[in-house]
Amino acid sequence: MEILPKKILSVVDAHTFKLDKSDKYHLSIQISDDLVKICCIEHDTIDCLLLAIYEMPYTKNDPLYIKQLEHIYNEDYFLIKKRWYSVTLSISNHKFTLLPDLLLSKNNLSVYMHVACGLDCQHEIRSFTHALAKMAVVFSENSVVLNWFRKRYTDSNFHVIHQVNAIIEGLRLEHPSVHKTIVFAWLDLHYLHIAVRDKTGLLYYNSFVYETSEDFLKHITSVMKVLKLDCTACDLIVGGLIEANSVAYRQLKAYMPQTKLKHRIHFLHEKTKLFKHIGHAPMLYFDLISSFLCHPNVHYSKY
Repeated sequence: MEILPKKILSVVDAHTFKLDKSDKYHLSIQISDDLVKICCIEHDTIDCLLLAIYEMPYTKNDPLYIKQLEHIYNEDYFLIKKRWYSVTLSISNHKFTLLPDLLLSKNNLSVYMHVACGLDCQHEIRSFTHALAKMAVVFSENSVVLNWFRKRYTDSNFHVIHQVNAIIEGLRLEHPSVHKTIVFAWLDLHYLHIAVRDKTGLLYYNSFVYETSEDFLKHITSVMKVLKLDCTACDLIVGGLIEANSVAYRQLKAYMPQTKLKHRIHFLHEKTKLFKHIGHAPMLYFDLISSFLCHPNVHYSKY
């Protein structure tokens, strides 16, 4: 019996989202072994107009993964349109490493990956540099999957990044000026992402596997200990799959008095209707929504 992707969320602002205006929209697609996430953002208003999430039965290295992608494209037919303002494919996996941009050499990408997390013969290695953060992310993904997407958007402004890129750039836009050290923690389905910023820029970034609230607290406190940060002086901003009444949040609040739960994404249009309709905070989709900020067609001064 054929196992098909399961659509677990599908919401659209039907009054605003129009297929004949796709050349005014950013299309963002994020792929992981578990999920495919899709959103459309209107370029002029920075309003999220569409959000769809599929649960995938096969991993990206499985030959059947491509067949699952084809099923999604047949079901959500708007994806086959070639005229978009921009298209960003965001890779979500644990195959990445960060290094200062001045040390990045395109000839040594495979060396970086070999040292950091190993090489996969099926994978293509790529990099993305954050000019303002002065940081580069080197990552890899299944080359067959990447080529499948490239063939569908050859006439569009197609760009490939890593999930880490989106989170770093989204954090920079959310906190453009920092007067003291802040720790940002975002909970994904399986990973906890931790970034640390001060007035000089990005100090630290890493992701950790977690299962319990104790894991969550342990990873954050370990990072602070390594960086010699004062838990009573730093702002800890948390978002994603965490709520104010959760055990994890209460534990963090007890350890770090400056802990704040983040609900909104401020670079989004403040009257975005989509999230009001579904009752979910935008921070649940922070990595997906932030991915369009990494596209070369996006001019930061506009936001």
